[in-house]
This record gives sequence, structure tokens and C-alpha cells, in this order.
Amino acid sequence: MGLFRNFYSLIFTSVLLFSSALSFDISCNSNVAVYWGQNSAASGALPYQKPLRAYCDDDSVDIILLSFLYILKSDGGYPVLNFANICDYTKNASVPVFPGTQLMHCSDMGTDIKYCQNKGKVVLLSIGGATAQLNSDAATFSQQVWDLFMEGSSPYRPFDDAIIDGVDLDFEQTSQMDIIQFANNMNQFYKTSSRKYYITAAPQCPYPDANLGKLLQQAHIDMAFIQFYNSGWCDNSKYGLPHWPESMNYYMWDEAWHNNSFANPNIKLYVGAMAGTGAGNPGSYVGPDFFAKELKELQATYPDSFGGAMMWDMSWAYAATPNFATNAKQALMAGSKCGNTGGSYYSNRGDAASVNRRRRSS
Repeated sequence: MGLFRNFYSLIFTSVLLFSSALSFDISCNSNVAVYWGQNSAASGALPYQKPLRAYCDDDSVDIILLSFLYILKSDGGYPVLNFANICDYTKNASVPVFPGTQLMHCSDMGTDIKYCQNKGKVVLLSIGGATAQLNSDAATFSQQVWDLFMEGSSPYRPFDDAIIDGVDLDFEQTSQMDIIQFANNMNQFYKTSSRKYYITAAPQCPYPDANLGKLLQQAHIDMAFIQFYNSGWCDNSKYGLPHWPESMNYYMWDEAWHNNSFANPNIKLYVGAMAGTGAGNPGSYVGPDFFAKELKELQATYPDSFGGAMMWDMSWAYAATPNFATNAKQALMAGSKCGNTGGSYYSNRGDAASVNRRRRSS
């Protein structure tokens, strides 16, 4: 009996470990988020980005950000998506568009989203980008996002029955839409569901961010993917310099975290990096090994606020040697800790409540 008991105990333990590997934990300090969709490495004569599914068997990436929904309101009052070589009707006439709109029907992406979610990935739709047209109103747009991409109902669903895990706000210019009201509206929708949903933001590294600073202060945001590049004095390339005026400034964000400057006191802060020299301002780039060292040190120094790494973008990360995402994940796992979320992550969402680079539409 002891033999069988040990055998079944081993099986049960293995199942738990497998299940754990397939579930995202926002409380961990070792998560890796990567933007996918803009095929930015093509500008560096590197291989084009692959379909979403191709990256989801790799445990290095925990969060995938689909970039971008970049026009909030266009023909027929509907938004516009762009996913470069994967789903872009302006460059591939075979990509279907819903009648009377410029909203693409990306069925293959819907299948891939469900595949990636089954692999334990959180899949978020990133709204904005450097060329965004932020031209809707909060009430209309929040309802559309819920209906088109989440649990609402619409005849025009770009990803069919696939349901994304939330939205990311990458607003890099002044918005015509009340972004705080939009975030509050989405959080209200989230509370009606038993699913875990997230809302994230991608501020620039100068603190407070000019376009997203008030959002972080006044709306519940689960994670901030801070762009420590293309900003000059606070970029990753300044990491290790001793003081102002030029120093990578994660310490400012951590100080704001400890001073309760964010509406969500348990928001997780991520260190964003360019995953290739051509992914943004070359002067902001640091190599995979430099970034891994930086992550390990920040993870150890700021254990409360630190959530992990973000990078722009998938095409550059997987063209790098060593792989930029894998290298970062391995560095973070050495000091990985989870838990200690306090209480604010928990709501009636169910369980845990639950950047630029040269961003453009390709």
C-alpha cells in the first residue's frame, strides 16, 4: 500500500506542478511580458514575426500584448486593428473586413489566442501606440471593447469566440477620450464576470508619465509596463549611473509605490526594454546579458513593487542571440517569489484581480 500511496502522491504532485505552470500569477516577481503584432524586426532585415501560436509553447513568456488597436473610432463607429504581416487588410486583400467598417476579422488569431491561453499565457489587447488616433468617448468605447473582444455580444467579433484577458493602455499622446473613465468602466465590466481580467498601462519612464500619470493615480491598474527606453536620461542604458540628472529611475517609481501614489496600492511594476538595436532609439538599447543583470539587481532591491520584465517586441526578442525573453526569464527565476499581494488584488472578479520603442503600424 505504501508503494501505491507514494505513486499516487507523486502523480498528484506532478498534476499540481503542471497546473501551476499553466496558470499566471500576478503576485510573482518573475513574469515576462512581450508585445507582439508590429513585426518591428522586419525593419532590421530580420525574419518576419510568426503567428501568435508559434511563441506560446515557450514558458519564457507569461503575458502577450497584441499590438495594436490603434484607431478608436473609424468607419461605422468601429475601431481599427493592425497586426502587420499577420492580419492587415491594407497589405493583404484576402483579410476580411466587417461590412461598413475597417474592423478586420482575424479568425486565425482567435484560434491562436485560445491556444496560448490554454498554455497559461495571459493575452491582452494593447490599445494605442505611437500613431494612435484616440478619438472616441469612454462610454461608447468601453462597451465596444467588452462586446467585441470579451464577454459582450456583437456580430462583429474580430477574434470570433476567443475572449482576451484584458486591455493594455499605451497612450503616447494626449487622448480625446477620458482614459480614467474608460479604465473605470472596464473595471466595472470585469466585476460582472467570474473570469480574471486585467487592465495594464505602458507609461514612459519619466515620473510621472505625461499621458498616463493621472490614470495610474486615479484608476485601478493591475500592472505598469514602464518603457525604460526612448526617453534619454532614465533609459536602461543609464542603469548603474549614480545619480540625477542621468540615471535609470526605477527608484522613483518604487518610491511612488511606497508612498501610495497609485490607485492600486499593489500594482506591479515591470522594467521595459528594447529587445533589439533597431526596436527604438539605438542609444537606449542594452544587450540581453546587461538587461538580465539589471533585472536581477532590481528584483532583489525592490521586492515589493517589482513584477518582472517587459520587452518590445516579440520579433526582435526571438531574433536575438541569446533569446532576449528566455535570457530575462532565466535571470528572474533565480530570485522568483510569489504571493504577498495584500488584499487589493481580490475583488468579485473571482481570484486575483484580475513602451516606445519605435512603435508604429507596419
